[in-house]
Amino acid sequence: MQVQSSRFGSFEIEPSRALRFTQSLLGFPDSTTYVVVEVEETPYIWLQSADEPDVAFLATSPFLFFPGYDLDLGDDEQAALNVEDPSQVEVLTLLTVHRDGERPETITANLLGPIVVNTESRQALQLVLDDPDLSTRVPLVS
Repeated sequence: MQVQSSRFGSFEIEPSRALRFTQSLLGFPDSTTYVVVEVEETPYIWLQSADEPDVAFLATSPFLFFPGYDLDLGDDEQAALNVEDPSQVEVLTLLTVHRDGERPETITANLLGPIVVNTESRQALQLVLDDPDLSTRVPLVS
C-alpha cells in the first residue's frame, strides 16, 4: 500500500498493518484508514491518514503518562471492533503540541476521546467518553 504524506513523504506499508476505523475520527470524515509511523526511541507514534496526505496525529499510550486512567469497553464497542479478549485491545490518546514561537510549550492529551485498536484485526474506533473528570486538554507529565 502506497501512502502519501505531506509530513513524511511517500512510503510503502503492508496493507495488513493499516488501521481501519469503523467510524471516522471526529472532524475528519474523509479519513478512515491510518498507518502507524513510529517515532524512534520515544513513546510516541504518528497516525498518518492513508486517505488525506495532510492529516496526521501525534499519539501515545495514555497509561504511560496517566497510570490511573481507566477505560471500560462496552459491549457495543467490543462488537464494533470484534474484540473477543481484552488482550486484543490497545488504547491510544491523541496529543496536541502547543507552541510558543518555535519551541513546544506544552503537550496535552485528549483523554475524553481515546482511540481503541483491535491489535489482531487492526480495526479501530474513537470513543467519546462521558466523564466530567477528564478533558481533551490534559497536560502531559512524565
